[in-house]
Amino acid sequence: MRRPQFAYLVWLATTVVSCNTTEPAMSSPSTPPTIVSSFKQLRGGAAQVIAAGEPLAVIGGRLVTWWEGDAPVEVPLPPNVDPYGARWTADHKLLRVGLGAVDVAAKVWRAEPALQSMDPVGPSQTQPVQRTAWFGDGVHVAIVKEARDPRGARSTELVIADTAGKVRGRHALPGMVTAIIASQDRVLVDASKLLVFDLDGKLVAEPNLSALRINEGGGMFAVTLTGGHGVSLLRPSDGSVIATWSLAANDAVPVPRGVVAVTDDGTVHVGCIAGSSIAEKATAKSGATGPIIQRVGNRLVVAGGTVDPVHVAAFTSPCS
Repeated sequence: MRRPQFAYLVWLATTVVSCNTTEPAMSSPSTPPTIVSSFKQLRGGAAQVIAAGEPLAVIGGRLVTWWEGDAPVEVPLPPNVDPYGARWTADHKLLRVGLGAVDVAAKVWRAEPALQSMDPVGPSQTQPVQRTAWFGDGVHVAIVKEARDPRGARSTELVIADTAGKVRGRHALPGMVTAIIASQDRVLVDASKLLVFDLDGKLVAEPNLSALRINEGGGMFAVTLTGGHGVSLLRPSDGSVIATWSLAANDAVPVPRGVVAVTDDGTVHVGCIAGSSIAEKATAKSGATGPIIQRVGNRLVVAGGTVDPVHVAAFTSPCS
């Protein structure tokens, strides 16, 4: 009589457990993040150049502008300071531009004393330094110097130096420099043709490309090609082409494993490297015309063609 009762109790317990067991709820697919948010137009600023690094700063009209909240802060630059190749130091306290830096706390540009001997004022009040580009270490700078002999013949030279004034290397350039940009340990120069140099001023490569604009980021150089012929991404170490995009861009900035470009009408295009080409992932209207572009932290900055030229949007890369 006891064995059937025990069997019944076992059956009952098993039945209760099985009835209380439920299938796990189906997880709903997560909403993919927005790649580019709506652009916001900032007040103030003149945007000949968007500085590399953070915070957002633009340079133009002999003014450096950044924003505290929505209020623009402006710092004047001396007339002989070239704005291109500007870069923030890692602590965000100095914006390296020309042969000096803007001190954020003091809101003033100061010359780097050890570098001033590179740029003496000549008898005709001209100065030899034509272009500068600061490397990612915030210590080394690529300097383009121009000289004329007594007969008026012009020569151009690239000089790599540090903030202590120590020259690491020099190299003669074949023509007038129209653009220069530095990465961590390479510098890309457009001097009638594209040239890649290392920190010792040694020629690394001569990419056979015709550049409209050049930029740096994501461990790569971006070359926006003339004539609307597209964008090429270069490996800084050897100047080789990683990938090419047949987008008629006005400017482009590399991001890890991809690139963000802007066309003349202000449309931003986001693309990721797919083999030797670029696969487009998103587009957005910036509101600018004839613009330049830069990535600043988790924002895209597009500038140009309006009274208040700077437009910003949140950015989440689909490539990394």
